[in-house]
Amino acid sequence: MITLNIQLPEPVAAEYYQAADELNKRFGDTKPRIEAKSLMAFTLSRYESADICAQFDLALRIVRGSDEPPFNPALN
Repeated sequence: MITLNIQLPEPVAAEYYQAADELNKRFGDTKPRIEAKSLMAFTLSRYESADICAQFDLALRIVRGSDEPPFNPALN
């Protein structure tokens, strides 16, 4: 297992904490309680490397601009 320590902007972290609270209200007493960090890990675990590359490629294009064709794993 790999342990990651990441810093999230407050608004992003707040969304995960709110989602955890809503799930705990909806499902009642779960053992263990649903935590925001578990939701974050669950979110990250669903992606394959090509999906992660595509998301970062899109983010960098938005920030920096690029004339290169976008990374699209479906075309490879």
